[in-house]
Amino acid sequence: MSQQEYNNALHIGGSVETALNGRYRLDPFEIIKEAFSQTFKHFWSFLPATLCLFAAQIGILMLMLTLLLGAPSHLFEALVGQRELTTDMISSVWLANFTSEVLIAPLYAGASLMGLSHAIGFRSKPRHLLKGLVFALPVTVVICLSATLQSVASMIFPLLSLYVAMAFSMSPLLICEKRLTPVKALTVSFRAVNKKLFQMATIYAVVGVLFLISFATAGFALVWALPFLFNVKGVIYREMFGVGVEVTVSQNENKEGASHSTTNSSSPDQDTFDA
Repeated sequence: MSQQEYNNALHIGGSVETALNGRYRLDPFEIIKEAFSQTFKHFWSFLPATLCLFAAQIGILMLMLTLLLGAPSHLFEALVGQRELTTDMISSVWLANFTSEVLIAPLYAGASLMGLSHAIGFRSKPRHLLKGLVFALPVTVVICLSATLQSVASMIFPLLSLYVAMAFSMSPLLICEKRLTPVKALTVSFRAVNKKLFQMATIYAVVGVLFLISFATAGFALVWALPFLFNVKGVIYREMFGVGVEVTVSQNENKEGASHSTTNSSSPDQDTFDA
């Protein structure tokens, strides 16, 4: 029995060129609808990964607050009026939050890749959260730059930081999927997002409402909001920049030539997508 393999590259969705020219379709209703569908379909396989990501960020945040304030409870006491809220506390909270965002960057990239997998029809597993570790350095750099720019923007006008976060939201996936450098990824994300700014703002407004509901339900709704966020990012990225997928077709040929069988490794029900 001999085996022959044929590799074919497929491209799903838009491209960097069309994204930068604004020649891509971004319907907020369709994006939200598809993201909800993907979240429902992959809920139980995606939830453990997003909860691990959330737990890692909260853990780092609490550790930093402990190191900077002595105990996180000091901050909570200040928020309820039992202790004075000082500028040192505010600075400590900013530093703790900044540190947690930067340190979980590889895991954030992994969750983003999982959402992208769902957007092109592939399944994911909780362990795929670690796929972002391959891009740890460039993703950490881009998250650090983005977080810094958000901080500067918030000093100018608080809502401006939300715009900056949205404008650079595609940069981690551009690093992982297109292999762009951090600065190039930030630039491309910024330019592409601004071509469809109203549509992007509408989509992220819906995501923001879900997170507000999460706070109102003491965090319970996060079990849906977190997977939904990354599925939204995956669908948006596919429509903006497209995704390159390599398809391997294996053909098994009988020595007597009696039978042939062809298998395609790109079946949506198989776990075959790699960034």
